[in-house]
Amino acid sequence: MDNFSNSAQSSSATVIARGVKVEGEFVSQGDVVIEGEVNGRVSTSGLLTIGTEAKLKAEITADDAVVAGTIEGMVTVKKRLELKATAKIIGDLTCETATVEAGAVVHGKCSIGQGKPTKEGKAQVMPNEKPGA
Repeated sequence: MDNFSNSAQSSSATVIARGVKVEGEFVSQGDVVIEGEVNGRVSTSGLLTIGTEAKLKAEITADDAVVAGTIEGMVTVKKRLELKATAKIIGDLTCETATVEAGAVVHGKCSIGQGKPTKEGKAQVMPNEKPGA
């Protein structure tokens, strides 16, 4: 694994452990690791790591995220999203870049990259971009 996947395991991360259930709004400025259950909203300006047994029914906002568990709700990642083979997202997904392992499941609209959607839902190339580049 690369440093992106392992960085949330540092001692400075906030951990919601297996067996712990959080309801309501959870906001953090740093890295967050979720192994338990969350119902509500999760927001972090750091790396959000969702473990394989985690179950979230929440609106998710993070700078970066690694997902191996289940999320029901809208997911917004400002930079990089990594979906592990065990990941399951039921809801709309927006991110800048994504890595998706074989087996990951997304049921919902998926928007990746800087292209701005048009009313028809198709990506529009920005003036500084070249198609196919």
